[in-house]
Amino acid sequence: MTTWTTFVNPALLLFAIIVVKRILNSLSSKTTQNYPPGPPGRFLLGNTLDIPTKKPWVAYANWAKLYGDIMHLQVFGDHLILVSDAKIANELLEKRSRTYSDRSYSEIGKLTGWDFIITMQSYSETWRKNRRTFQQNFRPAAVHRLRPAMLQCVGIFLKNLHRNPEDFMSHMDLLSGGLALTSMYGVKVDSGEDELLLLAKKTVHTLDVVFSPRYAFVATWFSFLRYVPSWVPVFGAFTRYNESVRQQCRDIQEVPFRQVMQDLDTGAGNNSLVAHLIQKNKTEGGPPEEIQRIKHMAGTTFVAPTRRTLSSVGTFFLAMAKNPKCQERAWREIDDVVGRHRLPTFEDRKSMPYLEAIYREVMRWHPAVPLGVAHTVTEDDVYGDYYIPKGSMVFANIWAMTHDERVYEDPYQFRPERFLNAHSELNDDDVVLGFGFGRRGCVGRHFGEAIVWLTIVSVLACFKIESEKDSDGNPIEIPENYSDGPGLFCYPLPFRCTITPRHADVGPLIG
Repeated sequence: MTTWTTFVNPALLLFAIIVVKRILNSLSSKTTQNYPPGPPGRFLLGNTLDIPTKKPWVAYANWAKLYGDIMHLQVFGDHLILVSDAKIANELLEKRSRTYSDRSYSEIGKLTGWDFIITMQSYSETWRKNRRTFQQNFRPAAVHRLRPAMLQCVGIFLKNLHRNPEDFMSHMDLLSGGLALTSMYGVKVDSGEDELLLLAKKTVHTLDVVFSPRYAFVATWFSFLRYVPSWVPVFGAFTRYNESVRQQCRDIQEVPFRQVMQDLDTGAGNNSLVAHLIQKNKTEGGPPEEIQRIKHMAGTTFVAPTRRTLSSVGTFFLAMAKNPKCQERAWREIDDVVGRHRLPTFEDRKSMPYLEAIYREVMRWHPAVPLGVAHTVTEDDVYGDYYIPKGSMVFANIWAMTHDERVYEDPYQFRPERFLNAHSELNDDDVVLGFGFGRRGCVGRHFGEAIVWLTIVSVLACFKIESEKDSDGNPIEIPENYSDGPGLFCYPLPFRCTITPRHADVGPLIG
């Protein structure tokens, strides 16, 4: 089967020709300014051969121990700034967000059809309007409207765990994708084989691909390929791949959106967010382009957060299976605050500090987007004694920040108590770094954290998660294996564990 990578080897000669111009431009742009430190580059190639292809966030964290918390790499004239300290990231990406809020993915977004998500969009008026639509509908007060959908989807998740606990990872797929379909479009999903869910899963995979360094390399250095007809042998593979992705991106937006429009036209009941916003726009005489923004917002919510939710919930199950004492303390808190006659609700959140600490530790231990999404600098800047040139791509290494031994003792251990003080009350470390920084921070963070928290407390209220036992009854160690990149998301690879009801009333409790 032909894929977009088919042409890479035959194109090496063309690459050698194309690269000459870029190198000459790089040499002509040499500056006497003082860049942040970093690994020494090779003649002409710079640090191109140093870029790791697996777990780059770990490699960069190790480099930071040698070169410091802000580093500089140069790849054929492109400047990469790697930040491994939260304070520096806050200074640059938060306090100087006007300068550090652009993206370098807009052309790739247009090429693949992923330009409908605001993550891909350049810092522009279009982005501002799209972000405003998101903020209006995903601020904390607005997220309350989505709580019924969250409770419904978590309820389905609990029932699936009770019936088929061994398929817990498949149930997580249904939870993350089903929540978006239910809350955004009013589509109830009971099966992981739902066509829309399968489309979303397939489409999200392409997001990992287009955010990978390999794809960016091809799209940048072989830009002429986008003009090659799809029928051309070898070189047309890139065009065929992009056409396929664009079609998936169109389908992921249009198919569920058309269902909402059909419900509104026929008078069928649809209480989804999209239906509410369409009717509101019509009633208030809003501009037609707002409908397009609503469509983009819903499509983004359908695909982009699913991997993040999947990663965080998977990390929670892994952590619980490996740390039974954490569960025992969580059970005591749930029983004291909630009891066993009902499931926890959002109103219980402030009364359960240890459960909140578990949530924070899940988000710290294995961040879903460990290297963040690059911010592009719109004008020359100086940080301390270091020069950061316009056009630099700045990566906030979330993994390095959440595993900083100066901040977190034993950072590789899962220890929720690190977020509690001596009186078992929550401390002030309440910023989840994984949601990003500045104007490019995740606009759906309140929605995302709500569903992860609700899933955690609901599962712990009902189930015991353990590692499997060997023939002698001894726990079998579960490896801490995660995807190793180089895509955008990081999530636990499939693992086995035992999930059982923690008391006799679980069945009637979840219905």
